[in-house]
Amino acid sequence: MSKFYTLISTHIVDERDSFYFNMQLKDKKLSIGWGEFDATGLSYEEIKAEIENHYPSYIGTVNPDSGGKSLPMFLNLSVGDIVFVRGVAKILDIVVITGPAKYETIGHYIDDYYLKVPFTPLFTQNDFNIQISKLSEKAHYEVVYEEGRSTAMKELNESTSLELFKLIAFDK
Repeated sequence: MSKFYTLISTHIVDERDSFYFNMQLKDKKLSIGWGEFDATGLSYEEIKAEIENHYPSYIGTVNPDSGGKSLPMFLNLSVGDIVFVRGVAKILDIVVITGPAKYETIGHYIDDYYLKVPFTPLFTQNDFNIQISKLSEKAHYEVVYEEGRSTAMKELNESTSLELFKLIAFDK
């Protein structure tokens, strides 16, 4: 059975929309940061330590914890899983995962975003931009936040996923 996720296209807020359309959609591969090391097979604790080792400026921030949670989730995406790709305060696209995540040697950014997973857009045209503000308060919180802060990636429950699909169906 498919699982549902939300993923920001990039950690650089001002580039979220363009990064997805110009890099990830063009390559048909989602990618995730903290690419200075291959997180494949690493535990939460090992990933946190690697992030702090490779990105010393992140020590004392939420980034090591966020990476420790997001990277294993990204690596465990399965064929058929559905990802709502988040841009700046909106859902940019909905994609279906078509293969396993892999660590590649060419990133979507120079020296980063090496961990990638192939996808197919769920719709032939991604001309919807579902504003996160249109969601119910509960769904809005679930799509964006974890433990009170914005998160790079998280698994969504079925009711929130259905609410997102309904917004797309009725927003056209």
